[in-house]
Amino acid sequence: MIIRAQVQGLGEFARRGFVLEHPDDHIVELHHEGEFVARFSQTGATPESLQAACARHQVEKHSGTAAEGER
Repeated sequence: MIIRAQVQGLGEFARRGFVLEHPDDHIVELHHEGEFVARFSQTGATPESLQAACARHQVEKHSGTAAEGER
């Protein structure tokens, strides 16, 4: 089950195709368009860490199209 706070923690990135998956009770994985981006412990995933991983992925893989304010 995806924790609502974590989805909300993705902010604008949720509308850009980033999703969270839970392979087990302790891990949350961040994916973008079917591609694995990052893995976090469920207790350690914060909005800041999720959004930082999203922004880093955008810059590294998608020509620097990070959300405004994430650069």
